[in-house]
Amino acid sequence: MMLLYMFKYYSYVIKPSTRKNKKYDVYKKEKYLLSFGDSRYKHYIDKIGHYKELDHNDKERRARYYKRHSKDYPKYSADWFSKKFLW
Repeated sequence: MMLLYMFKYYSYVIKPSTRKNKKYDVYKKEKYLLSFGDSRYKHYIDKIGHYKELDHNDKERRARYYKRHSKDYPKYSADWFSKKFLW
């Protein structure tokens, strides 16, 4: 398994989380902003790469996730990061 220390997305830095049951922490200018993803559950595909073993690649399951999370949340929220990098 390839372990990544950090992943840059514009001015954001995404690192494997230090918080219990979370996949990733997001930082901006070295300041913690939020955590996203639950490490106990699978996701469609991990575009960052740290949790590739939890990829399920099931399009129907992905569609159900988007149906449950259909509300538009603000850009750069935990929901936005999850949809962008895990689903």
